[in-house]
Formats: sequence, C-alpha cells, structure tokens
Amino acid sequence: MPWIGTAIALATVFSTMRRKGVLGGALDTGLNAVPLVGAAKNVVEVARGRDFFPDRPASSRALSGR
Repeated sequence: MPWIGTAIALATVFSTMRRKGVLGGALDTGLNAVPLVGAAKNVVEVARGRDFFPDRPASSRALSGR
C-alpha cells in the first residue's frame, strides 16, 4: 500500500512548506511521497539526528505573518 505514504505527504504539504520554505518543503514532501525513498530518507534523518531540509528560523516565519 505505497499510496498511503503519498496521501499523507500530500495532506501535509502546505504545513511543511510553511515550516521549511517553499523549495525545502516541496523537496521534503516530494521525497517523502516516493515509496522506499521517503522511508530511507527518514531512517537516515533519524540516524543523523537532523533533517536534510531544516525548518526556517522562527524569526523569519514571524516576519512573514505565519
């Protein structure tokens, strides 16, 4: 059932883009939507202890009104 991961990624795309920026959020969501690639990305991120596409600083989100 690989479509479940794609459905979850599409449901969260806007909040991810708000947190990570347009490009970072789109890339993060796109990778998460691909079966096996998204799972591998998440495993590597857990092992590294940080995201490939980090969240924007809170100050830049506050300035944009979000």
